[in-house]
Amino acid sequence: MLERILITLGLMLLGIGVFVAFRYIHLRRASKATSAIGKPAILYFRSDACAPCTTQGRFLQQLQADFGDRVVIEKVDADVEQAKAERYGVFTLPTTLIVDPRGTVRHANYGLADTRKLAGQLRTVELGSAA
Repeated sequence: MLERILITLGLMLLGIGVFVAFRYIHLRRASKATSAIGKPAILYFRSDACAPCTTQGRFLQQLQADFGDRVVIEKVDADVEQAKAERYGVFTLPTTLIVDPRGTVRHANYGLADTRKLAGQLRTVELGSAA
């Protein structure tokens, strides 16, 4: 019984490690494709065929209302701009990338990310650029 628990824990830790490594590599790769725009930005990869993308779009509209011109939100149709989606390593829709003013991708969200989560990520990027 103890062996099974240890094997399960080991596999869970391995899975977490793989995910953390994947996210780190993805953020570095995406940062190489981004250029500085002088203010925080969200790259929102979507598609007309993606049902959750409609909800993500509403979350981003609310975020734009809350942050105003302090943030740039760029919507990218992954079906139309496939090369751009590949350059950023997008593998699921919707995907939102939070980019700092220097063009470094700081956060990647795979699937739906609600307004509160995105706002928190943007605030950390704003605070980091003010320092």
